[in-house]
Amino acid sequence: MKSHIAEYVSPGHPDRLADRIVESIVDAAIALDREALVGVECAVHTDHVFIDGRVACGERECGLTHQAIDNIARQVYQDAGYGQRWIPAPESLKVIQNVCLEPLLEEERAIRNLSDDQNVVSGYACNHPETNYLPPAHYIANTIGRRLDAWRRTLPEKFGPDFKVLVHLEDTTEGHVWKRLTISIQHSEDVYATERHECVVPVVHEALDWLETRGVRRISQLPIENIVLNGMGDFIVGGPEGDNGLSGKKLAVDFYGPEIPIGGGAICGKDPHKVDVAGAFRARELALRLLQTRGANVVTVRLGWSPGDASPAMREAEIIDTFGFSHVIPSSELPPDDWFSIAAVVCDMERGPRTRLRRDHVLQGYFFDE
Repeated sequence: MKSHIAEYVSPGHPDRLADRIVESIVDAAIALDREALVGVECAVHTDHVFIDGRVACGERECGLTHQAIDNIARQVYQDAGYGQRWIPAPESLKVIQNVCLEPLLEEERAIRNLSDDQNVVSGYACNHPETNYLPPAHYIANTIGRRLDAWRRTLPEKFGPDFKVLVHLEDTTEGHVWKRLTISIQHSEDVYATERHECVVPVVHEALDWLETRGVRRISQLPIENIVLNGMGDFIVGGPEGDNGLSGKKLAVDFYGPEIPIGGGAICGKDPHKVDVAGAFRARELALRLLQTRGANVVTVRLGWSPGDASPAMREAEIIDTFGFSHVIPSSELPPDDWFSIAAVVCDMERGPRTRLRRDHVLQGYFFDE
């Protein structure tokens, strides 16, 4: 039987803190200037936050300040659940910056609709409307993780911000069945194994019951012996106190999970004009369009950009039909150049549901939609 594995990583995980910080910087810059050029990275460890890169926005001076970036980092930690019981507290952070803040030069603004780098981006869609046309294991991991995060925030004195979910499914003729569900969740010293199970397992089953209502068959049938909760024992020291974190590391989680090949660039910390972002969203949109118009079972799209391109010079779309046969869609049957252009994609992201998908996520599965 074929296995399907996917992961969710909580907003309080060190990598996710770093991702959220750089994404929040992107948000702040775009709020000041829709054409803002942003390329920033972040690393976190213990009570230190290191931020570097460049933000160019505004005409005469950059409206974003180093103090604003400092405030963003502290707010991200607070939103994730750090402070009081869980360290490091936002107010104790040492935020170290090497970020170039400057106005966006007129000549740079004039070429914002051209790619400033080369890249390959991927788009994917499969015939699973019950999981938003995403790989089921990826969607299930996201669902369980998001429900656990919302629940954990109701018991902040017992369970910490740092946790992971790992879903392992196998194919059968009747649908997916469970091989294993692994959860590692941070907790206080006085929460022992029995209480952890009594608290966490009901939340998992609530999430699985909800998935059943969406049409994910047999998913609620998860035997208790197939759940591994804190397999290494106690997990008391977590977050940046227990591990270092870096932005842009969770590429597979941000896209479609480890089963699907992805492109070469991270999404986090980059403005929407960068093809890592704009291209990835257009590739997903094209995959969905072909899935629905071609009667396909699986669609994979690849777009390739060279520096200076307004639209991708390389466009490949492959479909697998319901009989398992693979077909390549000729480029002549794909949308025209202007539909792929950076300008058109950014415009669509600003005015449509794509905006919500990019801006209001919890750094997890950009194409997930509950």
